[in-house]
Amino acid sequence: MLSFNFGCKNSYDDFGILISERPTLPSPKRRINTINIPGRDSNLRFDEKTYEDITITVECSVKDNSSLAYKIDDIKAWLFTAGESDLIFSFQDDKKYIAQVVNAIDFKQTYKIFSEFPIIFNCRPFKYAVENNIVTINTSGTVTTNPGTIDSEPIISIYGAGDIVFKINGQQISLKGISEKIIINSVIQDCYDDAGNNLNGKMTGEFLKLKPGENIIEWSGNVTKVELLPNWRWL
Repeated sequence: MLSFNFGCKNSYDDFGILISERPTLPSPKRRINTINIPGRDSNLRFDEKTYEDITITVECSVKDNSSLAYKIDDIKAWLFTAGESDLIFSFQDDKKYIAQVVNAIDFKQTYKIFSEFPIIFNCRPFKYAVENNIVTINTSGTVTTNPGTIDSEPIISIYGAGDIVFKINGQQISLKGISEKIIINSVIQDCYDDAGNNLNGKMTGEFLKLKPGENIIEWSGNVTKVELLPNWRWL
């Protein structure tokens, strides 16, 4: 039985929604700008190395012998109040999209107790691992493997003190005057502590990523351990 989880509820178990066919899962469009230069063959291309959002349409139906109108109200409330939430399909339950319902849902009554309707999800470009477990690293030079198909943007918690140089695959950031811990969030490109205090002034360098395959994690300075929330992702 095809189903999906969204907003902490299951489409079939909680609402009896039937999915007519497995939805098409598009790949994200890469942002590449082109400039036409007179007198030159082809175009000049500028690759932003970023991706557009994707849209997933799920064709659904619902049946209820006694209270179809009430069930439709419940479905609408669920989909629109969930906001941006994890979307997990039953046919690939180890991956998730970060999605939000964007369409006005039209319920077409085909029979007295039967309605059909599309749900259109606007999703961030990538699929993410449902199990996003923290990776703890205690030794400089440790190798961590990214199982995804694109660079991940980790949240890195570095426990230590003083001046620290931290590297992933040779790319480094420098940290100055760390007291106990600093959190380097590559998703939002921000540095802070457990209380949320801004620590961007203590870091120099570009926010680090984990490439697909093996990644070498190194550091110098007084570091007791490193915790990575990896955010593995797939195209």
